[in-house]
Amino acid sequence: MDDEDKLTYHDLLSCMELGKALTSELHSERLFGKILQKVSELLPAENWSLLLLDEETGVLRFELVVGLDFEQVRDVRLQLGQGVAGKVALEQKPLFIEDVGNCDFFAKEVDQLTGFVTKSIICVPIIFREKTLGVIEVVNPRNLKGNPLPLLSITADYAAIAVENMRRYREIHDLAVHDDLTGLYNTRYLYRVLSDLAACAETTSDPFSIIFMDIDDFKQVVDTYGHLKGSQAIQEVAKTLRECLTEPAFGVAYGGDEFVVVLHGFDKSQACRKAEEIRSRMKETVYLYEHEHQVKLRASFGIATYPEDATNVTALLASADRAMFEVKKKGKDSVRSS
Repeated sequence: MDDEDKLTYHDLLSCMELGKALTSELHSERLFGKILQKVSELLPAENWSLLLLDEETGVLRFELVVGLDFEQVRDVRLQLGQGVAGKVALEQKPLFIEDVGNCDFFAKEVDQLTGFVTKSIICVPIIFREKTLGVIEVVNPRNLKGNPLPLLSITADYAAIAVENMRRYREIHDLAVHDDLTGLYNTRYLYRVLSDLAACAETTSDPFSIIFMDIDDFKQVVDTYGHLKGSQAIQEVAKTLRECLTEPAFGVAYGGDEFVVVLHGFDKSQACRKAEEIRSRMKETVYLYEHEHQVKLRASFGIATYPEDATNVTALLASADRAMFEVKKKGKDSVRSS
């Protein structure tokens, strides 16, 4: 390593502090903020960016920026190999472009959107076990003496460990609150959120409603097509639910062929309309079609609203459950409120 590439005692101490700060943080916003804060302290510049690689689409997106309006770059996507960041992500090698005017692969999209003028860029990949997680960009650094890449590369190494830790934490958390078969939330999450909503309603007086839903005559599907196809049908009904819901509303796999929908801020009439929407969508859908069957499914829906129908979570669920069973007794495939 040349003398100008060697890290000073201060640099090494800063890197150690950075490692401690990053590898102990699991909250995404705080983690990403710490990464760019430390980078800005180590390498003063006009702006800094953290881009992460979307695992599903394989493109880079801005996760956090300092020195620019994030809203202006929120929707920017860079393909692997596109621009300096894309090239660094693809080749997994850091780059220091002192003059972007002489760089034939520099992408001008961000400058065009923001009016910013990029002159020079330092960009390093965030890599964990040979897999690119993202890149860190330092734009128009104020001090170009020496080679900033070794220091920024160490920062990126710590960031890679931190980002991977955060992702694994998210995966574990997701497994703890989601149903394995449907991908919907599970009952553990349901009771926790309902308790929170009830407590919040005590001070805000905002209502919320739940829909208790049971697929009609589902045993016939299992008897006709088998348990595996029955499980597939449950997954497809869960997909129908997701298509009908917009956050903060969410669906819960309550068990077997039963589901619960939680509707934050919905009064009874709004909840009834949402239940009718789900019922209509189910009637329009052909299930197990990709498995060479044409199965039509129906469901019975019971609705209860807090605090109109109950003032505690257990009573609220019981009220919606009773309304659903009233539908079952009177012909199924309908919506009833408490």
